[in-house]
Amino acid sequence: MALIPLSFGFLALLLFLLTIYIYLRIAIAVGTGTDLPRWIYLIGSSLRGRFSSVQFDYVTDSTALKEATLFILNFILANIVVFGAVYYRTHHFSKALYMCLKAEFAIVVVVLILSHVIKLITVLFHRSNKPMYFYASTNAVVAGMFFACFAFMLFLSLTGFPSEPIEVQLDNTNVIIGETKASELLSEGFTFYEKTADSEIVNERNDHFYYGKLLEIFRDGKSYGFVSVTPTGKDSDSLKNCVITYYRIMADSEQLSEVTFNHTDLTHLTIHDFRTKDIKDIFSLNPVDSEETKNDTLFILTMQNAEYVLWKRYKIEVDFNEDGSAYRYGARAQHAQWE
Repeated sequence: MALIPLSFGFLALLLFLLTIYIYLRIAIAVGTGTDLPRWIYLIGSSLRGRFSSVQFDYVTDSTALKEATLFILNFILANIVVFGAVYYRTHHFSKALYMCLKAEFAIVVVVLILSHVIKLITVLFHRSNKPMYFYASTNAVVAGMFFACFAFMLFLSLTGFPSEPIEVQLDNTNVIIGETKASELLSEGFTFYEKTADSEIVNERNDHFYYGKLLEIFRDGKSYGFVSVTPTGKDSDSLKNCVITYYRIMADSEQLSEVTFNHTDLTHLTIHDFRTKDIKDIFSLNPVDSEETKNDTLFILTMQNAEYVLWKRYKIEVDFNEDGSAYRYGARAQHAQWE
């Protein structure tokens, strides 16, 4: 399942490295007075508008190197501007980085258009007897970067960007959904209903939401809700080796006051809070990529909205009764490796 998005990522990396290689070959050719291999010129000739009548010249000189360098510098500068603008607006480094990476293809298109405009102006105002060339060598750098950004755009659209996990505190014991193992809860004095540390847990892989086994957890004889314990990397494993991929607690639980989501006290939350505020703000979260679903009585925050083949998707789910009283709180992690 992860093969397709990873192949786009691998292709983007290869194209980027190819672009750097072509640029270095141009620099070496100019420095040594040699010519480039014909395949580089052919790559440069490949990126041409459908109705373009431009005939690229198979020439490499200092001007070709300058144009290639200018294109790369403009591309880097455009990325800095986009990153800076988003960071100035959000004050969130990861979000600024994500938005910048997400805009790579748009950035390279804008820089490409700008480069053509500069070239056109140069040609129109050219007064020297020295011939003007449309360099296939320079355009090879442009083509490499163009297709690398296109492949990267596809890769990012399929894989998304990693999100911070959801943390649940059970009586001061921190549980990172999708990461914490059952052994850590066992060491903190928690027990799992009718299970021991060595009990076998089987992941049937027949559900997109509940992986492995849903078990009630206790400490000192008191119920702290339910968790899904999931084998990682195999279909079955001992309970102690399983990962906590889901947690839920009913609002009428006597231990609700001992449970927090991202250090947010659940007992103080009302349906009015969820109707009037962003869910991410309620739980003091600042995800890079998120979506909120709000119905009359169901409220869901989803973080990392792309397919979860590479990065985990996280959800906080809060249910209310028809009369507005709280019914259930839940937090889950989703990943293709568990399905």
